[in-house]
Amino acid sequence: MNFYLPIAEISINIYLLISLGVGIGFISGLFGIGGGFISSPLLILVGIPPSVAVGTTTVQVFASTSTGVISHYQKKNIDYQMGITLVSGGLIGTLCGVLLLNNLKNIGLIDNYLNSIYIVLLLITAIFILYESAKINLIYKNKKLKLHQHSWIHGLPLKFKYRKSKLYISVLAPLSIGFFIGMLTGLTGIGGGFILIPCMIYLLGMKTISVIGTSLFNITLVSFTSLFLQIYINQNIDFILAIFLIVSSSIGAAIASRVIDRFDQENLKVLFGILLITIASFLLYDLFKTPINLYEINYV
Repeated sequence: MNFYLPIAEISINIYLLISLGVGIGFISGLFGIGGGFISSPLLILVGIPPSVAVGTTTVQVFASTSTGVISHYQKKNIDYQMGITLVSGGLIGTLCGVLLLNNLKNIGLIDNYLNSIYIVLLLITAIFILYESAKINLIYKNKKLKLHQHSWIHGLPLKFKYRKSKLYISVLAPLSIGFFIGMLTGLTGIGGGFILIPCMIYLLGMKTISVIGTSLFNITLVSFTSLFLQIYINQNIDFILAIFLIVSSSIGAAIASRVIDRFDQENLKVLFGILLITIASFLLYDLFKTPINLYEINYV
């Protein structure tokens, strides 16, 4: 049974759509990720226009992170000073990302550029996950690793004291990281948590207890801003598609929560890395495959 999506302007099999949402939710729950950076590529692979995939994924990211940030607010796990600094850079980055997406759409290069960005992000993430998993397996059990060491970042000017995280670092570092994550959110629709969290731990030196809550705080506000910018500038959010994804992905996440204890966490990391490489391979094939209408010319 096909279902018409008004903003995407395509008909899609409703069972495929529901299965996709359940799958995204299951993967998100099983591997402990937001799911935004696999939602957009998968939506594109099933035929959703890239611009609509980006805008609609933004809604899903906001819905998933906003519930998480409430929990961390209650547990007082949010460094608001760091969060506001990240958000300040993120808001500017989001505006730049949304405007760049609009320009790519207008000149007709959005398909190639977005596919290329997703391929790079997925492969880099997969390589990092597989590398970390292999490194952990080679470390002696009695050897302790120091997660963070001082680097050139801590020598930057305009230092500020972040009391919750007990850091005294330059505001330029979190501002730059926030700008980059905001740019990714506006351009690709992903929340960027899978990049932001390692940056907060390894580059900024934040304590793990504050990282998740602060990351969700940043992503929630940035994705909320991106949502309105996408509506105002790109008109690319299909709310019917978003509702289907949010509801079905919630079911998938609930299923994952019931079976996650049956899996070894290290094996899950390896499986996740392989999954990302698989999705990237499909996108790579889609990028270089021969078009169906090889000699078609469109007039504007």
